[in-house]
Amino acid sequence: MYKSIILLIPVLILLACGDTTVTPDNTDPNAETGPIDPYGDPPGYTGDPFVNFPEPIPMTIPGEETPVEYEEEILSGTHFTVQISAATNEETAIRLKESVSAEVNHPVFIDHQGGFWKVRVGAFPAMEDAAAYTQILVNMGFTDAWVTTREP
Repeated sequence: MYKSIILLIPVLILLACGDTTVTPDNTDPNAETGPIDPYGDPPGYTGDPFVNFPEPIPMTIPGEETPVEYEEEILSGTHFTVQISAATNEETAIRLKESVSAEVNHPVFIDHQGGFWKVRVGAFPAMEDAAAYTQILVNMGFTDAWVTTREP
């Protein structure tokens, strides 16, 4: 007896899982027939389902680069800069930028490259100028400061 019940269960499940269809209502000439789309609007629905919801809050996705606007006179082509840090998160880089900006008279940039937020100081036309300024940053405590190029 148990064997017949066990064999009957899959048959009942298969019968219960058939396509659900919408049968036309004879009173509505515009009624749809056929399988129900589980991701679509109900048949005959024409309203906006989000009419009473607030606007979505914009968000940034990790790894998505946000365009940054820089002053035009700094953007006159590739230039030399001094990198003082490569942070693993943006908040740390922003705090460092704000702190350093208060201490130096050169622009401070954050460039997001390769998963790091690189904090860089200055836009020098010659490598010698950047190298000379590196010593000032080393004296401020940024012992790993080094000259690199920055392309806007």
